[in-house]
Amino acid sequence: MDINELLKLIAPEEIINHFNLINVKETSQCYEFYFEEKEDLVPSSLQGQSVVLDGFCELLSLLSFPLKIKPVYLVLKRRRWKPKGGGSHHSNEYYFNHPHIKATKEFAAFLKEVHGHTPDQYLSLCRANGDCGQDTSSLV
Repeated sequence: MDINELLKLIAPEEIINHFNLINVKETSQCYEFYFEEKEDLVPSSLQGQSVVLDGFCELLSLLSFPLKIKPVYLVLKRRRWKPKGGGSHHSNEYYFNHPHIKATKEFAAFLKEVHGHTPDQYLSLCRANGDCGQDTSSLV
């Protein structure tokens, strides 16, 4: 089994197809898998032009299925591009999560099926009841 096959057990295949794993961090609270967009994925709006890398977009952190009783976050780093010589930047758009839910589609669907709540609904409920157990303000 190669590394990409192993990664497909942790992250959705569509993420593995567009991003490379660059780092893994374990804290006492969670695992964080850092992915960087593949360098050859120039946005379609810039295809056929000479382009340069124009930095990176804001990181996107998505909750995924837990490992060893710890939450797993997939942290995605998308590239920004611009035409060589200037112009506005462009980036690829991906739909790895539903709007306003910072969890992978697969994990959100699982939680909805098992508990009847999406992650954002669950966090709202536990915040209202005061029983989240940890600071969850950055999760949604």
